[in-house]
Amino acid sequence: MRSSDLSIVELLKIDPKKGFPLFGSHRIIVTGIASLRRFGDDLNQGLGLDRMRIVLSRLGYENGLTAATILADMYHFDTQLEWFQSSKILMKMSGIVDQEITDLDYDPAQNHIQFKGIWHDSFEALNFSTLYADSITHPICCLLTGLLSGYASGVFGKTILVKETSCIAQGHPSCTFEGYSLTEQDEELSTFLKSMTLDPLDEDIARLKAELQKSREALMKRDAEIERLKKQSGNSRSPSGMIYRSKSMENLIDFAGKIALTDSPVLIQGESGTGKELIARFIHQQSNRSNDPFVAVNCAALPANLLESELFGYVKGAFTGADTHKKGLLLEAGKGTFFLDEVSELPMVLQAKLLRVLQEKEIRPVGGVRNIPIQVRIIAASNRDLKQMIEKGAFREDLFYRLAVFPLNIDPLRRRKDDILILARHFLNRVKASHPGFTPEAVRCLETHSWPGNIRELENCIEYASVTAPNEKITTNHLPPSISQPSTNILPTLSSDMPTLKELEQRYTQFILEHTQGNKSEASRILGIGVTTLWRHLQSR
Repeated sequence: MRSSDLSIVELLKIDPKKGFPLFGSHRIIVTGIASLRRFGDDLNQGLGLDRMRIVLSRLGYENGLTAATILADMYHFDTQLEWFQSSKILMKMSGIVDQEITDLDYDPAQNHIQFKGIWHDSFEALNFSTLYADSITHPICCLLTGLLSGYASGVFGKTILVKETSCIAQGHPSCTFEGYSLTEQDEELSTFLKSMTLDPLDEDIARLKAELQKSREALMKRDAEIERLKKQSGNSRSPSGMIYRSKSMENLIDFAGKIALTDSPVLIQGESGTGKELIARFIHQQSNRSNDPFVAVNCAALPANLLESELFGYVKGAFTGADTHKKGLLLEAGKGTFFLDEVSELPMVLQAKLLRVLQEKEIRPVGGVRNIPIQVRIIAASNRDLKQMIEKGAFREDLFYRLAVFPLNIDPLRRRKDDILILARHFLNRVKASHPGFTPEAVRCLETHSWPGNIRELENCIEYASVTAPNEKITTNHLPPSISQPSTNILPTLSSDMPTLKELEQRYTQFILEHTQGNKSEASRILGIGVTTLWRHLQSR
């Protein structure tokens, strides 16, 4: 999960029993700006401006720490930075401020962070600038500094001090802030902790920090390389029109765009439902053949004798019923692209003829006596391992190398976890743009499913869920039983493509996480490993 994946409408829900609004499993209270303004005025009148600042900072700190815990329980973030950046969504959801981080420096090895930013439309600054315009000599967004301090401290498991450096309540053009981690050697630490800790809350804060420690352990050790993924959290739709965010798909699309400029054959391999024809159409659209036809044939859908006449055509009288001449599809495609799907299903005799087409750039219609030149480009695809078929004598080796001038391999969806949520939201939006989305439990279920049917299975799943939950958030109960209630015999699903032992171990780990609804402590107990070891398994995916 990335911070940009958070949806405000999915973060909040209604308690079905009591009707109260909930954030995660925590009841929340909705109040208005006017009442908060009166509350601040009463605090100032009763305690004085300085003590009011302390009370609001403490209130913000406790709320920030709690919010970090709730969010970590709801979602599994890719990195600590993604978890931290999610504070922007929480603050905007609460209506208190629109937060912008302008500068961020993070050293995961030392767990040291320093950041700067701007608070746009701070409710505190707007409130107090109207009440005490003449008496404010210091930045006044105390609830905000406390809130972000508590949230960041919860995320990184150490004390983070946030200070407001300028405030519109003082007449400055904007509210700006800076934050940085404190160590035991910092003189500010004791003063900060004293101001942020109310004695009656000590035990609760200690408990919250202990819970956060469990969620933080392996995130601290995450390879720094994954940090760059945060830069990809923007637009997930590529110029190809395809929806993806995973690095493997980014590399594949980039390579496909380069080979589109050539005329050489392409072989696309991948499991059923991974989008092989979409890639073939993308190559066609990016090529200089884009104004010519794109013709697709599924070799598994036609019997051998009919497939031959469809590909190569026939002459009048070639067989009973051949009353006229018929152009083959390879010829009708002209200078365009011919997509031969499931090429592994071609009979050996047609494999030999296709090999000649690739070598000589000509075809001979069924019953014909002369060859006809063709100019079409051929792209083939298979959901089977052609090299294994070659070893078994079921596919010609010379044809394989003629087709695989440019081989493309599409990873299955279970290896592209980054793509699952954005694809699910895309399919849901296509069915009903106003749909309220998914619950965190449903998101975890989607992200931990192995998806043997890949994107096609995911699309069918979302269509199913949109019918079972037409006007409410999709929960695990709204998903197909094959996804929400996995079969007890999971080995066929986990090992359908003969994975390596390491890959099988990773899939089983994901299955256990799905079974425990994302509870890593329970998953670790079932697997017989420590939580840190479990995190290491997840990070190596």
